[in-house]
Amino acid sequence: MSICLIFGIFEQIHANMLKTLEHFTVKELIELTKRFNGFLFDEELFITRELEIQKGYFQYPSRLDVYFLILCIKGSFNVSVNLRDFTVEKGMAMVYTPECILQINESNGAVIRTVAITESFLQNIHIDPKMIFSPLVNVQETPCWKLTNNEIKIIDNYMQLIRSIYILPEETYKSEMIRGIISSVVFLFVHIWKRESNAAKRIQEPRDRTARHFAHFMEILQKHHNKEHHVAFYADLMCMTPKYLSSLIKDHSGRSAAEWIDQYLVLEAKSLLKYSGKSVKEIADELNFSDSSFFCKYFKKNTGITPTEYKKM
Repeated sequence: MSICLIFGIFEQIHANMLKTLEHFTVKELIELTKRFNGFLFDEELFITRELEIQKGYFQYPSRLDVYFLILCIKGSFNVSVNLRDFTVEKGMAMVYTPECILQINESNGAVIRTVAITESFLQNIHIDPKMIFSPLVNVQETPCWKLTNNEIKIIDNYMQLIRSIYILPEETYKSEMIRGIISSVVFLFVHIWKRESNAAKRIQEPRDRTARHFAHFMEILQKHHNKEHHVAFYADLMCMTPKYLSSLIKDHSGRSAAEWIDQYLVLEAKSLLKYSGKSVKEIADELNFSDSSFFCKYFKKNTGITPTEYKKM
């Protein structure tokens, strides 16, 4: 989903009127930025001041095509990222990347500040998002961390500075200044992640071989679940027999490898059904099912409802 489609989720979540970037008029965009006390810059950067997470925001699994930097300034919310559950509390930061499928399960009065950035914006400030962000959201890391009071203050100062620059005339190198500040914000988040990640690793017990195999399995599942539905494929990549891999995964997680594959595939299907605008047949093709009939039977077996019924929820 594009940044403007995200606006559509916030504004029209119950009306199913999600729009793509080109379907928003300038007037609509201006109105949306007013409502969320934010601004849209070059159609590639969206920043909010304060946004309360209302009931219904991202209640369905969602894959977005932007990078999110999130700061929780009040309350807390429970979120699922690639089938892993986290609680983000006041004073915590979170990163979201397009490799992830996100779902907000509950909000306890959560108020957040967000920065949504397109991949092209990051590339234009000479940041490779795959290199910078992908390590932050892999299965061995957590995408959310506690900030110090000083780090929260720095982020607040950055956002105030961006807002001050945003109202300057165009001929004042406004674009260059904003891009420079966003670059600093990104690297601040990376600094926080590295500090918290290293601290967590120092207090963690050494992971056993089974845990390492599970982490490896989940990493390759994240990459290949759209096309590869059989345990044998993953076992081959891990130089194991399907039976041995299934036994390892079951012992570690309580779920079999096949169950994890099903869960990931259904999660992807739900996101596509809700937000892609594609037909059931197109989604079946994208997820490498032999035909739409088999996909419908598979989806109903795992969810209890048909893809069409889920799409209309």
